[in-house]
Amino acid sequence: MDELLERIETKYASAERVDEEEVNYQHELVDSFLIVKPFIDDVDHIFLILNRYRQIIYANKLFFKLIQSDNSLGQRLGESFKCIHSLEEFGGCGTSESCANCAGVNTVLNSQQNGIDQQEFRITSENSNVYDLNIWAKNIKIENSDYTLVSITDISSDKRRQVLERLFFHDVLNTAGSLKNFLELMQDSTPEEMEELSKLTLDVSSTLIDELKSQRMLSLAEDSKLEIDVTEFNAEDVFNDVLCTYQNNYIGEFKTLKLIEGESNNITIKSDRILLRRVLGNLAKNALEASDDGGKVSLSINELNSKIIFNVHKSEY
Repeated sequence: MDELLERIETKYASAERVDEEEVNYQHELVDSFLIVKPFIDDVDHIFLILNRYRQIIYANKLFFKLIQSDNSLGQRLGESFKCIHSLEEFGGCGTSESCANCAGVNTVLNSQQNGIDQQEFRITSENSNVYDLNIWAKNIKIENSDYTLVSITDISSDKRRQVLERLFFHDVLNTAGSLKNFLELMQDSTPEEMEELSKLTLDVSSTLIDELKSQRMLSLAEDSKLEIDVTEFNAEDVFNDVLCTYQNNYIGEFKTLKLIEGESNNITIKSDRILLRRVLGNLAKNALEASDDGGKVSLSINELNSKIIFNVHKSEY
């Protein structure tokens, strides 16, 4: 069969594709060959079969669950994920200049030419969802026609964990380095200097412990083991905790951290106070570290459409 629709211009991969009738025919053909279909639907990997024009003619349940749709037959990968680049050209996924750098498209194309390929790629969808995926593709034949067997693994959590761990080790090494420097200075300091250095050393030690606790919380959250403790408290109290931590801390030395008074400050909210305090504390810490001497970081609370908005704003004098 293989009746092609009209030829369409492309800036990268071929734009031709078969019509709906041919897609349904290929789906039924492939479906009849899948004797392990129940197993394919139960595995924790996305399983797809594409025709020679990169159109989806078979997909398992996990794929439809990920894209939150059950109507992807005949589409290409980028189109099913609503990739922002799949709309750049009339030919759809794979036909724009941006697609030349897409490992998802290139893995399929490489497998069609070389038999097999595997790469990691990222898709950003129209609704701003970002998918980090590992794609494996292999060229196969069914009744003397070429198809592509595709397996996709969602590695978004792994990528996110890698970023968090990289940031964590960077922060911990910096803090530990500061602690080491202060301890070295204490060895040759006068009694007056010792008092000031002792305070700074205590501040750095507290910061180091805080960073370790934050990372532990993030790890528990990534493993879905973090327990949330929701209580009622005053919105301003959380920022006061942040002020107490960083206002006189070595991180805020020669800088100003200030809470701006407002009507929303006295509103009572419900949340996990410890988690909220850590989030706002990290924002304030990052703003202070990014500020030059004499810089000012302001904290403010606003209410908008029955929602409480916490602001951490950096400015320079």
